[in-house]
Amino acid sequence: MIGPPGAGKTTIAGQLAQVTGMAVIATGQQLRAEIRAQSALGRYIEPLLEQGQLAPDSVMAELMRNWLQRIPIDQDCLLDGYPRSVAQAHMLETILADLGRRVDAVIVLTLDEATIVHRLSGRRICRRDDGQDITVHIDDTAKIAQCLARGGTLVQREDDHPDVIRTRLRLYEQETAPVLNYYTGRVPVHYVNADQSPAAVVALIRDII
Repeated sequence: MIGPPGAGKTTIAGQLAQVTGMAVIATGQQLRAEIRAQSALGRYIEPLLEQGQLAPDSVMAELMRNWLQRIPIDQDCLLDGYPRSVAQAHMLETILADLGRRVDAVIVLTLDEATIVHRLSGRRICRRDDGQDITVHIDDTAKIAQCLARGGTLVQREDDHPDVIRTRLRLYEQETAPVLNYYTGRVPVHYVNADQSPAAVVALIRDII
């Protein structure tokens, strides 16, 4: 599943996993978990992600191979936000071939830039003592109040500042959009409008797959 920052890939992927039983590899979440743990990898990629840049292809290939090896071969898998470049797409083909898998379809979430900036610049992480962080939007005053009432702390991700968001969007256009040209003609490529409720987007994707 491919789409610009703010298109809701991780939310949609999580809901698809619940209703289909497929495994999900959410690269963004995995990388942020490394940063929170302050692992060697996390410390290396943290400044890159804060500037809206991507983790090096070689690092992502090694991680992707490790993540995929943990998933039973008979279980379908959804890759959330990977590959992000044509070079990564080539690497993924090699990895999948080694593991006896293949790409069956590409789902592209589409969303205009103004909506993306509004979504991401208003996004906050409700950090709770129990470690169960949740994502809220500043427009959702009820959830904001609920977070604070339960002792949560609101945190804005470094890559959700408007200038960084626009950098990420330019990077997406330059590096990731060509991936769609790479897959066109190789596997079915489906475009889904992400400017609707997650439930509606999930329903459309379920019809596709």
